[in-house]
Amino acid sequence: MSRHEVPSSTSGFGARARSFLSGGKPRAVASLGIVLGLGAIGTLAAWSDSATATSGVFSTGSIDLQLNGNQGNPAAYAFASLTKTGMLPGSSVAATLPVQNTGSTPFNYTMAAAATSSTLAPYLKVIVSTGTSNGTTCSGGTVIANGVALVSGGSASLIPTARPLANGGSETLCFQVTLDSAAPTTVQNQTVNTSFNFNATTA
Repeated sequence: MSRHEVPSSTSGFGARARSFLSGGKPRAVASLGIVLGLGAIGTLAAWSDSATATSGVFSTGSIDLQLNGNQGNPAAYAFASLTKTGMLPGSSVAATLPVQNTGSTPFNYTMAAAATSSTLAPYLKVIVSTGTSNGTTCSGGTVIANGVALVSGGSASLIPTARPLANGGSETLCFQVTLDSAAPTTVQNQTVNTSFNFNATTA
């Protein structure tokens, strides 16, 4: 015959007590640990700051080469004082031309003479200086080009080495054109037109 055991009330109380000690309090402690962990994460925010610097104004300068107060571009300046008809061997004509820098920055300039196609061109010799003119010849100053012949249908460099000109500055050039004394009779009644082309670049 089997034995029937009745659970002891003492044993049930002990089991509940053990359950409370082994299960309830650790869970409470674990929950408390989670709460503390979240709180610690929330306090780790980094401090920050920022600053901005603005620059000054950036602007461009300008170069502006003018001939006797005229732009000379796109329409050429009429250098009418440098002209002569009925030239004979050895005769010449001279005139001055101011070169001006009306821009905001210094520049260097060069100049070349372009002639139309003509058998007369090679017999016309050009002098360029910083001197003065009496209408026939240039005198004084510094000679820049000395007796350079025009090129028929081409260009002759009269100021190959760039000359500096400060902003607001001006330089007066004297041009003298002479018909070579050895000009042959074949150039009689011939004509030629010449353009003096200036080019400026920043210094």
